[in-house]
Amino acid sequence: MTCYVDTVREYPDAGLRFTRFCHLLADTRGELHAIAAELGVPRKYFQDHPWRWHHDLPEPLRERAIELGAQELTLREVGELLRRRKAELGMS
Repeated sequence: MTCYVDTVREYPDAGLRFTRFCHLLADTRGELHAIAAELGVPRKYFQDHPWRWHHDLPEPLRERAIELGAQELTLREVGELLRRRKAELGMS
């Protein structure tokens, strides 16, 4: 399973229980849904988009995602991942 987490950022106006999140991404939607389920993240929070699909992961779950095998990425690396996805869809 190839999954990723990026840097935690503050979202003070999220209106949610948590205000610090990172993105949980993966090479495939199946991998993303599998790790999200393992983390207890409800599928209804999946942010579907043609190439930017991901879950916003509350900071307290980030370390567990890494324990499950998620690789840490910089924001720059996330950008590269998303550009590749977009190009694979012929939308570059």
